[in-house]
Amino acid sequence: MSTTPGRATAEGTHRHLANFTAHAPHGHAALGGTGLTVSRLGFGCYRVDDETPDHREALAASLASGCNLIDTSTNYTDGGSERLVGQVLLEMCRAGRPAREALVVVSKIGYVQGENLRLAMERERAGFPFPEMVKYMDGCWHCIHPEFLRDQLGRSRERLRLETLDVCLLHNPEYFFSDAKKHGGGSDLDVLRAEFYRRVREAFVFFEAAVAQGEIACYGVSSNTLVVAADDPEATSVTWFLKAAEDAGGRDHHFRVLQFPMNLFESGGALLVNTGPERSRTPLEAATEAGLGILLNRPLNAIVANRLIRLADGDAAAPGEGLEGPAKELKALEEEFRARIVPGLGTPRDAIDPFFDLIGELPLLPDRIEDLETWRQVEQQQVIPRINHTARAMAQNVPEDLRPRWDSWWQRCVPSLEGLLEAIAREVSRRSRSRSGKVAAAIDPLLPDERRRETLSRKALWVLASTPGVSGVLVGMRRPAYVKDALGVLSWPPLPDPLRVYRRVKQLRSR
Repeated sequence: MSTTPGRATAEGTHRHLANFTAHAPHGHAALGGTGLTVSRLGFGCYRVDDETPDHREALAASLASGCNLIDTSTNYTDGGSERLVGQVLLEMCRAGRPAREALVVVSKIGYVQGENLRLAMERERAGFPFPEMVKYMDGCWHCIHPEFLRDQLGRSRERLRLETLDVCLLHNPEYFFSDAKKHGGGSDLDVLRAEFYRRVREAFVFFEAAVAQGEIACYGVSSNTLVVAADDPEATSVTWFLKAAEDAGGRDHHFRVLQFPMNLFESGGALLVNTGPERSRTPLEAATEAGLGILLNRPLNAIVANRLIRLADGDAAAPGEGLEGPAKELKALEEEFRARIVPGLGTPRDAIDPFFDLIGELPLLPDRIEDLETWRQVEQQQVIPRINHTARAMAQNVPEDLRPRWDSWWQRCVPSLEGLLEAIAREVSRRSRSRSGKVAAAIDPLLPDERRRETLSRKALWVLASTPGVSGVLVGMRRPAYVKDALGVLSWPPLPDPLRVYRRVKQLRSR
């Protein structure tokens, strides 16, 4: 298999980004002390794969538009994300647009899911399991042992088709703590933390060897719990990761990058004092003082009180009636079906009830769906297949003498079902736009006049990219239109005081 040779360099990244004069000097930042320069917005690959043309076009468009930072992981779309990155980079770098030296590729290792889980289970059955496997739940294991890292780094570089991976991160190693909490694995937090950082140190020893062999250029950690209170039993620490790196590689270690979630609502990285000497620093302050590059994920998806809030305006659904009308129609059709068709059916009740149970649940979905795009995915991937499956089961044993009555009933049912699905789309869209409107109204007084007319997603990305210490914000730009919308922010001068915005949103959250 063809491989893209080389790696990102200080000169290559700086020279490439200098070509995008509209973005200079605000749209670029140093990746900590690596010497590399990165676009302040990076291409986040969480939900991209190598089978969707839009994803390929979006990645290529982002690279052509001045984004030189790509973030993926071994578990994203079960390897499809890395394969897409590898294919696109091979094609573009062969053409010299851009050169390999201009691009910073980040991938992450830790999750054991999908094909990796199958591999791990096969090894267990064969008697040579990966050591120190954290079996958090069915379908999701986790491991940072050097033996697993060695296996996964080889597979990752093969999918990415890279001679050298620029940045390799441990992916959410705090699953060790989460598993202990879930399964009651010890009540002594000091003992747990000592074991956790021993495992991290051994992982860093492996990464130092991988740097020496030219397989990676540097390493780091992506952790969701870097930004929680220090006394949280699942908390991780910038200070302790730095100590583990020094223990593993000495003062000249290659621990250079941190990644954690941050958005307008979840602003702990910038506001929460939880680390450093006597816990006197925020994660951003501690990491910046240590010369680490900081990458932010989940910039537009906030988790507040166990609920996802989408920080985007969303598309407006077409006008139309609410949920009540279609729901009432379907309830009347159910009563008709049970009275006029069920008595003559040979279909057992447990093949009939699931269809109507599903129809009864549908009006509850707007409470659980965050935006119109998410609803369309749920609708196409879950709701419609379930409707079709339960309807087929229900119709399986309709006798010939009842077939005309069944057909007539189903022909009237379908438009009502379609009407309910569209009514759900309208309700989801209405609620999403109402939430985004409240956020925009709260922060607009703190923004310059010319930015108040921008979309909420652009405002949210701009605030994050303007935050001191942040190297790059990783955005899920899965469509070319998203790329164009997001990367427009790179030309904006930074917001002078983004911390004021975070504090204002905290007030909004507390109301």
